Amino acid sequence: MPRITAAVSFIIDLPWKDILSALLTFLYSIAHYVGMLVVYLLGRVLPTARVPTDLIDPLGYLAILTVFLILVQVAKKVAWIIVLAAWILILVRIILGLLGY
Repeated sequence: MPRITAAVSFIIDLPWKDILSALLTFLYSIAHYVGMLVVYLLGRVLPTARVPTDLIDPLGYLAILTVFLILVQVAKKVAWIIVLAAWILILVRIILGLLGY
């Protein structure tokens, strides 16, 4: 029983507020720098376009969300391909078993 108590005590003693604060700060930093990159690239493509500085953070968050959604869609397609291949291989194995191989 001491192991369970120690594990529960360890989980409870973690500084959750500090961890959450550090994680949110990290995400904000990434979004800010990605937003700055998007504004820079817009400036390179459209030199006359002026993007207000208060749009840097929303652009960064939107870019990160877009990349995340693209990755999820790709992962979903890969998962379906793996599932389909597994079903085909299982059916081939069953057919070979029926044929005596």
